[in-house]
This record gives sequence, structure tokens and C-alpha cells, in this order.
Amino acid sequence: MFDYSTLLRPDLPPAAMKWSGFPPYNFVGGHNDADSVPVAGLVAAAASVLAREGRSLCTYGMDSGPPGYRPLREFIAHKLARDARITCSEDEILITSGSLQGLDLVNQVLLCPGDTVIVEQMTYGGAITRLNRIGVNIVGVAVDQDGLSDGALRSTLEQLGNRGIRPKYIYTIPTVQNPTATVMSEARRARILALAAQYGVPVFEDECYADLVWEGARPPALRALASDDSVVHIGSFSKSIAPALRIGYLVAGWPLMSRILAVKADGGSGAIEQMILAEYCRDHFESHVRSLRKALRRKLDALVEALRLRFGAAAQLDYPAGGIFLWVKLPQGVDTTRLAQLALQTGVAINPGAEWMTDAAEGRRRLRLCFAHPSEQAIRDGIAKLADVCQREFGVPSPAARGHR
Repeated sequence: MFDYSTLLRPDLPPAAMKWSGFPPYNFVGGHNDADSVPVAGLVAAAASVLAREGRSLCTYGMDSGPPGYRPLREFIAHKLARDARITCSEDEILITSGSLQGLDLVNQVLLCPGDTVIVEQMTYGGAITRLNRIGVNIVGVAVDQDGLSDGALRSTLEQLGNRGIRPKYIYTIPTVQNPTATVMSEARRARILALAAQYGVPVFEDECYADLVWEGARPPALRALASDDSVVHIGSFSKSIAPALRIGYLVAGWPLMSRILAVKADGGSGAIEQMILAEYCRDHFESHVRSLRKALRRKLDALVEALRLRFGAAAQLDYPAGGIFLWVKLPQGVDTTRLAQLALQTGVAINPGAEWMTDAAEGRRRLRLCFAHPSEQAIRDGIAKLADVCQREFGVPSPAARGHR
């Protein structure tokens, strides 16, 4: 076997492990409910659109060009206007290979090593990982029950300004925040936009979970409330339709979009997936998402009930406003990174909190549980196993905590 070890770049992440399948009780990642994938509808959509437009697959970009399949971009523009109050044309929308590619593209055109970026103190672990690889200075700002704290943001911007530092952007997940699942109020959004404008810093808005708000209409997107093109918006179909389709989108004005298109040198995101989504979503998206929300909420209720039964008062949590995650805090003395390692040996996979916070030490007691993929029975059994492991290793939950409902 040829030895590449002396040829590898020195800044690579650790080597990947060989795939060995999902554990029996899988609470990690952003997987979704298998029974809610609209298989029959996608099959029908695939047959219809490929019979009608399959010949266009002979060219890169089909007949729609580098931004992506035009009917899908038209659907997204209509959906954003209706649900998020964003006014944009299909030419301001770029189809990406999941919203992660949108994140990478924005970073690619804006960031250099040594730059400063403001993020929420508790945020998407993938965003933290990417920023660390680039070598930027990550500044975490507190999150409360209303999302990104405008008071903490003001202090941070002022302190950075006093040092002559202008952040490249403020990254926020305002609607169903990851991992806290908070939904930022419209008043808070307006204050954050005012601060960003005052200090001349753009906002990078990640709305991947915004379709999964349990109650009422979601608030208008930050991009909808901005008076200019200072907000870049990304979204995804991974959480509303299926993660494996790998279709996301990015919304920006042409001056920035033209630079992003210039670096998206992948020949275009998957065409067949785009065609099928556009065909299916045109008539079925709203009814599908309503059904999906109901299924997810049943699983969330099963998870909350299991945690209360097995951990009692030892597990602190706030009922999420939507989404697929529950953010849990355990007592002092519990190390969830260690807990994750031990639990995996019994078939239970969890995300330790250190991976979802800018200050890993602050995340030591926290864990993120994805409830969308396991069945309700698997949720109950998995939490029971997790509680047993936690009790053996850390003495948590105590018998008294389990008894407190």
C-alpha cells in the first residue's frame, strides 16, 4: 500500500472512520423521520418531470444556467415571499448542494485567515468547524430565550470597534435556532439589524429549520426586514423533505451573487434532485410540511416524557418552538463528551454540547438530541440506556432526581 502520510497537508482534520452503520439509538445529526419522506409523491414527480424535460440533462445547468433549475428557483422565490416575506427574483437565488455549500461559498468569498466573525455562543457545530479550518477569530455572543442577544451583540461590536476590528459578518440562526430551538421575535430582529447597520457589518442568516415552527406563522426573515442587501440568506430542503437530496439555496443581491457564482466551480448541483423537488413541491409542499410537523412533535413529546421519567429534575430543558433537536443541560460534574463515548458503546449516539458552543468548556454539561429519526419506542429505550450509563459514570440522575416528575 502506498504511503501518503508524508505528502498530506499538515492542517487536515483527523482521518474519517470507516462507515459501520447507524447505532440502534441514534440521536445525532440532522436526520429526519423516515415515515414522513414523501416517497410516492417523489416517484410520481420524477416520472413526470423526467418524461417532460429529461432531454435537458444533456447540458450542464440544463436550460437554466449555473444558478440552478429555474422552476425550483421560482418556487423558492414564491415560498420565501409567502412565508418569510422576502421579496426576491429567481435570479437572486442560487441552488446549492445543501445549505452547507452555501455556508462554504460565503466563507470562500468573504473570509481570510485572521478575519473576525461574530456567531451565536451556542450555534451550529458545522459552522464552528469551518471557521476554525479557515483560521478566523470566532467571537461568540450570548443567546437567550429570544435568540441572539442584542445587548450582548452591542457590547461585542463596541469592544471590537474600539480595537479597530470590523467583523466580516454576524452569523445567526434566527428561526428555530440550532441547538436551542428558539425563535427570535420581530422586535429583536429589528434591533439586531439596526446594530449591524450602525457598525457596517453584514448579517449571514441561516434559516434551515424555519419551515418547522410548531405554532403560528414564522416571523419575517432578517433579509425581509433589511432596507438593503446587507443580509445573506440560506435555506434548505433537508429538514422539510429529505436530507439525502442535498438541495439548499442561497439568496443574495447580484453584486455578491456574481462573486459567489464565480467560485462555485462544481458544474452545478444535482439536476435530477432539483427537477424532482420543483415538480413535487409545486403542489404538495405545504400539506407535506403540515404532516411532518405533527409527526415530529409526537416524537418530541416522547423524548421529553422519557427524559422526565429517566432523568427527572436532573435534565433541564426548554420545550422547543420547532425543529428536530432538544438542547439539554445536566448537573455539574457531568462531562457529556465522556458520556457520548460511553453511551456509544451501548448503542446510544448523542451530540455532546462542547461541539455546539464557541466555548467548549461551557458546553461540558450540555447535549443535543435529535428526535426526528428514531421511532418513539427507540427514543424511550435509548434514553433509558443513556440514563443508566450516566448514573454509573457520574451518579446522575440520583434516585431522588428520577423520582421528581
